[in-house]
Amino acid sequence: MAHRLRFAPEVLVRLGEELVPHADLGIMELVRNAYDADAATCHIELSSAVEPGGTLVVSDDGDGMTSAQLASGFLLIGKSGKISTSHTPHGRRKVGEKGLGRLAALRLGTQVTVCSRSVEDPGVEHVLAIDWNKVDESEAVEDVPLVIDSTPSHKGPGTDVTITGLRQGLQEKDAERLARSLLLLTGPFPDESAFRVTCDAPEFTSLQQLINRPLLEWFEYRLVARLDDTGKVTASLFNWRNEEQFRGEHDQVARKRSGRGKKADPVLAFEAPSATFEMWMFNLNPGASKEVRHSSQDTKSLRGWLRQVGGIHLYHRGLRVQPYGDVGNDWLGINLRRAASPEVRPSTNNSLGRIQVDDPENLLKPKTDRSGFLDNVAFLELQEFAKCALDWAAEQRMDEREQRRVGASAKARDRVQEAETKFQNLLNAISPKDADMLPLDQGDPAVLAHLTESATEVFSTLHDENRALREDLLLYRSLATVGTSTAVFAHEALKPAKRIINEIKTVSRRLTGRIAPEDYTRYFRDSVDTSLDSAKTLETFAKLPLSLLEKSKRSVADIEVDVACQAVVQLFSRYLQERAIEVDFDLDAPGVVVRTTIADIESILSNLIANSAHAFTRQDALPGRRVIRIKTKQDSRNGKSGIVIDVDDSGPGIRGLSLSAIWLPGKTTRDNGTGLGLTIVRDIVADLKGIQEAKSNGDLGGAHITIWLPARQGVES
Repeated sequence: MAHRLRFAPEVLVRLGEELVPHADLGIMELVRNAYDADAATCHIELSSAVEPGGTLVVSDDGDGMTSAQLASGFLLIGKSGKISTSHTPHGRRKVGEKGLGRLAALRLGTQVTVCSRSVEDPGVEHVLAIDWNKVDESEAVEDVPLVIDSTPSHKGPGTDVTITGLRQGLQEKDAERLARSLLLLTGPFPDESAFRVTCDAPEFTSLQQLINRPLLEWFEYRLVARLDDTGKVTASLFNWRNEEQFRGEHDQVARKRSGRGKKADPVLAFEAPSATFEMWMFNLNPGASKEVRHSSQDTKSLRGWLRQVGGIHLYHRGLRVQPYGDVGNDWLGINLRRAASPEVRPSTNNSLGRIQVDDPENLLKPKTDRSGFLDNVAFLELQEFAKCALDWAAEQRMDEREQRRVGASAKARDRVQEAETKFQNLLNAISPKDADMLPLDQGDPAVLAHLTESATEVFSTLHDENRALREDLLLYRSLATVGTSTAVFAHEALKPAKRIINEIKTVSRRLTGRIAPEDYTRYFRDSVDTSLDSAKTLETFAKLPLSLLEKSKRSVADIEVDVACQAVVQLFSRYLQERAIEVDFDLDAPGVVVRTTIADIESILSNLIANSAHAFTRQDALPGRRVIRIKTKQDSRNGKSGIVIDVDDSGPGIRGLSLSAIWLPGKTTRDNGTGLGLTIVRDIVADLKGIQEAKSNGDLGGAHITIWLPARQGVES
């Protein structure tokens, strides 16, 4: 006698409720079925759903199902007909997979009725009713017969799924999650979707009104990145006027960003399916309304809207895939990246994004519980594509901000002086000191208008100067803390360093007086000399920051650059000797001076020398002579006489960062570097109204940095 496998009703619990733990996920599965049925609209109606026992109706105007399709497809759990046919009759890429999500949705209540009208069988409605209580009470699932009734109907094609006796009530958080899921299913984005979901649920009408507001137009920046089917990446960054400000090609965008101190970062060869990544970034500071065109009240609405829809969502074949972008699901780690480097980076609280992927080759594999995709190579590369685009955008915004900031203080000071001069001239015209001059009529409207305009310009330029100084203060406050701490430790380190030197000398004298010279040479001299050299190096390192931080060096004076170059190298002499680094001078600007401080020149050269010294320790540095060359010469630019300082080294050159990025805060190739050294150099040069340039490889093979500074007029020889 032949036997068959039979399944207890508990299996349905394992395959249903436990795979889809939240009611909104089950409802979304029914919506996906409507999408795969080529529906244009899907309507959801909830009644008395706050408490258990409510009703859910999901209706669509899709192609519907015949009686045979209901029996052989809808009731065949675990096998989806969507696998054999990847596209719908109207050309949609199907989103369903294993047919398990549908089971979980149908078991949301105690009874379900499916009414379907197929385009293949017009004028007929096929009705399937399932009483889950009877199924659960049976010994085996197949013991409960299911009947499909066919009756005449005047309704158009489509399917209505009515679930009664909801097992759980939809609490406020469930309703919010469902409303959010429905809104984001196709997304609150400007393009029109061919599939629309509506919902009649009074429990969360107010939430729907909030999240459906068209607030995307208030973005500050918009990022658009594309990954084509050959693995090539391009990206564009648009400003709030929707003007393309920056564009990056594959070799600029598709770079691994974690290779500090390693060889040049390789360009990625993406194995992910083609995709489009869009991100809208918002400025939630009401004080920025001039740029992003919204008021304080609008900002409050924007914050509430972003709390519901913010984050980066993944859209697979036109529909959103959960949980990517859900509250608390920062699957691209943008919040972590912002915490590590908060400069101009978006977070899930101030941005909205989407990644759209069609995936014709089914490279992305859904998990069994429908909670996203498996972490295979294709999915991980898709993540890497988005992260690269985000890093590229942050670099462009940082560069733009730094371009505005660099020299802003000096420019603002000049504008303040000009405005004050104009204002003073106007005051003199109103109340002249010269008795022969006639004062202007102070009651003349034209005079009052000029006075108001001049006063406004003075206050405006003062505001700009203060803002520029505040931005500089944020950067240099941390550096001041480091400098103060370094000075304290350096001062305290001098005493033990001197004691160690004296003790080593004492030990050396006592040994040479008690043992034979040849024994001292054989057993002790090398160790004593090495210890003495190390102690002197420690003493030099302690003196170096104290020398750099001397108060007298912060006084403005005429600084002869050639002399200052030699003095700085002398400060670093033992540091350089320890590392077998030679310094070649080619100083050809005798007598040329720059009106600045010794501290400025020392800061420029110290950072350049430190960078060159570090370059010799990198893994990609070739063995051989370690040389730093400092060269100066007189040079005129834009009609102004000046001096050029060239710093070259024989290291491996600038790799892993673009020549524009090396000047940005936080950009470094050192494992433990701050990325502020060259930023300080650039800021000092800008404040002195100079120019800085860089080449990846100079005459000596390594990095080449050029600094041009205007010379003091009438002083240089």
